[in-house]
Order: sequence, then C-alpha cells, then structure tokens
Amino acid sequence: MAASIRDLKVWQEAVALASDVVRAARQGARRETKVVTDQLMITALSAATTIADGYGRYTAPEQRQLYRAAKRELLRLETQLAVLRQAEVVSAQVHAELSARIQSVMRLLGGYLVYLERQLTQESANGKG
Repeated sequence: MAASIRDLKVWQEAVALASDVVRAARQGARRETKVVTDQLMITALSAATTIADGYGRYTAPEQRQLYRAAKRELLRLETQLAVLRQAEVVSAQVHAELSARIQSVMRLLGGYLVYLERQLTQESANGKG
C-alpha cells in the first residue's frame, strides 16, 4: 500500500483528470450551459474524493465499496462528457482527451479492485484454515 495518498497512482491520475475537467468546463462555460458544466466538474471531483475516501478506510471491504463507488462516478463522468460532446458544448478533441484520461483512471482503479479481491480471498482462505 502507498505510504500516503499522494503516492497512490490512481489518486494522482484522478486528481489530474478532475483538474483537466475543471479547466475544460471553465473554458466552455456559458451561461446557458452552466448547470451541465457544473455537474461535470462535481462528478469529476467526486470521483477523486471517493478514491481518497477509500484510501482512508482501514478494511479491504470498505475500500472495495468506495473504489466501486468511484468507478460508478467515472462512468457518470464519461456519460456526462458524451452528452456534452453530442450537444457540442465540448470539442471533439477535448472529449477524446478527457475520455482517454477517464479510461486510464478506470484501468488503475480496476487493477486496485482486483488486488483488493485477491486480498479478501486470501484472508477468507486463511480464516477458514
């Protein structure tokens, strides 16, 4: 496990993603799209903070629950971004760049979930034996 949250690669990438989303949303923000761009930023921030919350939990089941919640937030973010692209609020380039970042965080999060599952399986096997 990472010594601090700052050492956790998935957290670093989620924070970078949220920062990119905030920058992109601010650039494309217009009065008539404020609600949707604000929601996009809130979802990106939520994904990063849920990962941090998961890191702060002491048991693997608690961590797994929060990392799964972060994965759901990333799926929401991807969906919101797709809607904004379809509505031409964000450019194709911004959409592609942010989608790639989302996929990168999803892969890292998926890897960590696999690690937690193995840990839980191992603990379960040791507890039965």
